[in-house]
Amino acid sequence: MKKILFFLIFSASITGSFSQDFEIPVNFKPEKPEDYAKYEKNIIQCIDWIMKTPVNEQTPKRKEAYAFLVKWLTGAPDVQVEINPDIVTFEKSNPDLLFIFMGGWTKYALESGDFSDKLNGIIRGIESVIDFYQKNRGNLHKDKNVERYIRRKEKGTLEDYIKDII
Repeated sequence: MKKILFFLIFSASITGSFSQDFEIPVNFKPEKPEDYAKYEKNIIQCIDWIMKTPVNEQTPKRKEAYAFLVKWLTGAPDVQVEINPDIVTFEKSNPDLLFIFMGGWTKYALESGDFSDKLNGIIRGIESVIDFYQKNRGNLHKDKNVERYIRRKEKGTLEDYIKDII
């Protein structure tokens, strides 16, 4: 009986921890470059939340999450996201996709530890945009540029296309 009770309590605590929502750090006030590393886990959680939450839900929190991401990226000494207008061609029709691109690149850089791999940063950013766009298609404006990226990815030519641009 004790084993069953322990198992139920343990299962409930695990389930509860997975269902908890991302919370934006309230006291994020970095003063020096080293302060940004303390928030890397929070940034990854933020990006994951942005990606999994439908674009038409929790709009105020989404704006706060975007602001946190941008504030962190602005001062982070290691992660440098480049917005190339020949690649990031979707921000006017769907401004949310710009944040998705930045988040995809940032997550790649933090998880891989490779902060100088521009090509893979761009690819992960575009793949994040594609994934988010496809999941939220009904709530985003149709974007011919993202549609082209989807076709290139399906054909296996996305990486070569990006290499040609950069």
